[in-house]
Amino acid sequence: MTLSLSIQTKSSWHQQSPSRLYPSLPRAVIPTSAEFKPMTQIVSHSHPWSQLSYSCIGVMHIETDTGIFVIPPEQALWLPAGMAHQHFCKNRVSYRSLYIDPVLSEMLGNKVRPLTVDPLLKSLILEISSWPEDYQETEQSQRFILVLLDRLAMAKSNQLFMPTIQDKRLLPIIETLNQEPANKFTVEQWAFKVGASSRTLNRLFNQNYGMGFSRWKQKLRILKSLELLNSNMPLVDIAFELGYESTSAFITAFKKHLGCSPKKYLSQ
Repeated sequence: MTLSLSIQTKSSWHQQSPSRLYPSLPRAVIPTSAEFKPMTQIVSHSHPWSQLSYSCIGVMHIETDTGIFVIPPEQALWLPAGMAHQHFCKNRVSYRSLYIDPVLSEMLGNKVRPLTVDPLLKSLILEISSWPEDYQETEQSQRFILVLLDRLAMAKSNQLFMPTIQDKRLLPIIETLNQEPANKFTVEQWAFKVGASSRTLNRLFNQNYGMGFSRWKQKLRILKSLELLNSNMPLVDIAFELGYESTSAFITAFKKHLGCSPKKYLSQ
């Protein structure tokens, strides 16, 4: 699988195994939390229960067979039972996770979904993830869990996602722009380089990503900007790093994709 974001070679990551893998869940919901240091990778694994992955602080990349999901604060990822996944934390991440019985979460479906976390859902995640693993199952805890499931079912899916692709004509484009997001090649120049027409390349991008080359490139830049914002890089440097003509051009593109300015996004 070719990673669609700035995930580096495996040798550059501190690999860890999942902290807890049960043969079966002792309770309907099991809370876990962890503090991940920069350049931490949780190696690929799966389990027979569903999982909600959430970052209080920091940006995670979560890789599945479907693609790469970018999970900044105020976002979460729903992973159905049996879905193989691995986490990459380039910078510090304060992590919260809820393991959920698949029977209990059946209404949430069997597809991986990136979710927008509103203030109420955030409060529920933080409350339940603060419980000890051996918490007593009371009427109150059951009410919390039922409200959590309702809010997850209502949560909107977000667009912080890059599908995995295998087409050899697109791979050199994707790999280059991952490493050089400021690259100025047009679709016509890329077409000449990979031996295809510009029309064919746009068709392939639409087939694999649901958008043409230009929109895909803008989306890649925005996804990369979240990681840079989280590292406290100044906006002017982010704009330069990603190839925007000016800071205002970067802010305009960011607003178009995420509905708010970078400054407001960081304050949420």
